[in-house]
Amino acid sequence: MIQFNLLPHRAALRKFQQDQFNASLVLTVILGGVTGLAVSAYFISAIAAQENNIAVLENEIRHYEAQIAEANNLHIQIDALRARQKALEDLQADRNLPVRLLSELPTKLPQGISLIKLVQKDAELTLEGMAQSHESLSQFVENLGQDGAWFSKPELLVSEAQNFSPGGKFSVPASRFSVKVTFLRAQGVSAGETPSHAASGASPGHAASTAASLGTH
Repeated sequence: MIQFNLLPHRAALRKFQQDQFNASLVLTVILGGVTGLAVSAYFISAIAAQENNIAVLENEIRHYEAQIAEANNLHIQIDALRARQKALEDLQADRNLPVRLLSELPTKLPQGISLIKLVQKDAELTLEGMAQSHESLSQFVENLGQDGAWFSKPELLVSEAQNFSPGGKFSVPASRFSVKVTFLRAQGVSAGETPSHAASGASPGHAASTAASLGTH
């Protein structure tokens, strides 16, 4: 039996091409989906690896922060021990400062100077006395400024002409004076040892007043 195709030739060709296009479109969609899934899986894996690296770095940071905190604590303890050691050394040195003061001060007194009062406040000394002449007073201030091992920055505060009665028998012309000077703590020397150079530092202690005369030279 003979069969005849009555469909138009162009319509059949168009249908064939449409079917090929649809198949290509479906294939493209499938390939795009597979590619998208692969790219997504790659990025998910990369993000997971990066997050793992970040977690490792955070652990290392916490570890080093703990070590830094421990080191800072050790530095604080070392500084506290050094401060305590220095305080003990200063206390040991300060035990002999009054003796040293009363030992060194008379060596600075020239002829014609008599001290009648000494006031100490921290490192500052205020010396009051009588001078038989301006020359002896100038020499006294100059002596305090020399060497610089124990005394520093002498300053004449007051110089007033008065009559002075040594021993209360007779009066002689004199000048009542007041001198301010800094008494230094010698650094790096043992108690009772005379330093070879000036050193800075305040002599501790509360304000003290001595009304006894240190002698006339």
